[in-house]
Amino acid sequence: MSKSVYSVVLSDEVVAAIDRLAASEGTSRSGLIDRVLAQYAGCDTPAQRMSDILGCVEQMAGIEQQFRLLFNPSAALLQLKSAVPDEYNPAVKYAVELYPDRADALGELRVTLRSQSRPLLEEMGRFFLLWTDLEERFFVDGAFLRYQLGEGRLARLLRAAPERSSEELGGAIAEYIKLFDRVMRRYFGALDGGQRAAQAAAKCFADGLSDPVARL
Repeated sequence: MSKSVYSVVLSDEVVAAIDRLAASEGTSRSGLIDRVLAQYAGCDTPAQRMSDILGCVEQMAGIEQQFRLLFNPSAALLQLKSAVPDEYNPAVKYAVELYPDRADALGELRVTLRSQSRPLLEEMGRFFLLWTDLEERFFVDGAFLRYQLGEGRLARLLRAAPERSSEELGGAIAEYIKLFDRVMRRYFGALDGGQRAAQAAAKCFADGLSDPVARL
C-alpha cells in the first residue's frame, strides 16, 4: 500500500489527544490517524494486517498452557516462551516479526534456546537440522525456503502471501509454532525412551502437518 503526504487541518485538542493515544500504543501520530481512518473507511492497512495476524498468534498463546507471552517492544513483533522437556527446563523463545514494507516476505520466525548446557545446545542443533529437512521435504516448494542457523537459534522467512487473509495467516503461524513445539518435545522425549528420536519426531511432524502450515 503506497503512501503520500497530505495536508489536513485538525483542532489542537484533537491532535493532543491523538498524540497521547499514539504514545500509549507505541505508534506515531501519522500511523494512528492512518489506522483510524482506514478502519472508518473499511480499508486494510499494513499495520492493521500485522495486528490481526499477531492477534491470532496471541490468542493461541492464551489458550495453550505451555506458552507464555513475553513483552513485545514493537507492534510488528510477538514473542512467546516455552520449554524443552529437560531436567534443567531451559527456556525456548519463539519470536514472530512481520515486515510492513517488504513484498518478498511476510516476516521472520525465530526459535531461540538459551542454555549453558553444551550437550543440550548440540542436541538442539541436531533437531534444527532435522526440522529444516522435514520442511524442505514436505512443505509446498520446500526447496525455496530460507533459514539461518546458529548456536541455539533457528530463523526462517515466512513467505509473502497477499492472497491469504490475516486470519488465515495468523492461524497458520500459530499452528506452525504449536507443531514445532510438539515435534520438539517428542524428539527430546524420545532421546531416553528407547526410541529413535528422529523417527519419533518425523512421525509427529507428518501426523500434525496441515496444508495452511505447509504453505508458510
